[in-house]
Amino acid sequence: MRIVLTTTDPSQHQNYSRWLQRLRPDMEIVFLEPGMPIEETLDGAHGLLLPGGGDPDPLLYGKPELRPLCRIDDARDTLELAVIRAAFDRALPVLGICRGLQVMNVALGGTLIADLPSAGFDGHHRTDDRDREHDVVILPESLLHRLSGENGGMVNSAHHQGIDLIAPRLAVAARCTDGTVEAMEWSQPAGKPFLLLMHWHPERLPLHHPLADCTGYAFLNACSA
Repeated sequence: MRIVLTTTDPSQHQNYSRWLQRLRPDMEIVFLEPGMPIEETLDGAHGLLLPGGGDPDPLLYGKPELRPLCRIDDARDTLELAVIRAAFDRALPVLGICRGLQVMNVALGGTLIADLPSAGFDGHHRTDDRDREHDVVILPESLLHRLSGENGGMVNSAHHQGIDLIAPRLAVAARCTDGTVEAMEWSQPAGKPFLLLMHWHPERLPLHHPLADCTGYAFLNACSA
């Protein structure tokens, strides 16, 4: 099984490979970097993983005044907007983590809170180079609820941006107790490929965490199907 992962630095994303290969040893990660041919790289792929990283450019959602609050990764933006379109054309399952959630929301017409702390939402960004932790509440009718069997839980957190306007085709699957969006999925999933987006990092959560491996297994099962 081949999973394509978007990156500008593969050395920063090896933990995703280790996580998914623990769940399925025959899984192979193919790193897709800027300048590589997208269609050719997706040939033979079974799924797309959009990992964490820098901030999507607010120019993409019409708010250039927010740029000073962001650590913009133009190369990832260009790459991921193109690969998202190509993945949807191929009906590939998609798993988005942290930035992956944010760029998917932007790609589908949503907007972002450029900096959660300055917007009054503390407790989400890293401090002293360490993840934060906070509770999430899972919506009872969501795919995430069906996958995990959980109503909520404690997750790690390392993002300073959040969801503002939710893209029209997406729906909230989980929120932090402060109201910020923590996970999203299709609002109308019938006939669409697997899609699950989360702000927490399942690849960095402890073994057997109820909101970690269930998401990876679901993604890999959708890829094998």
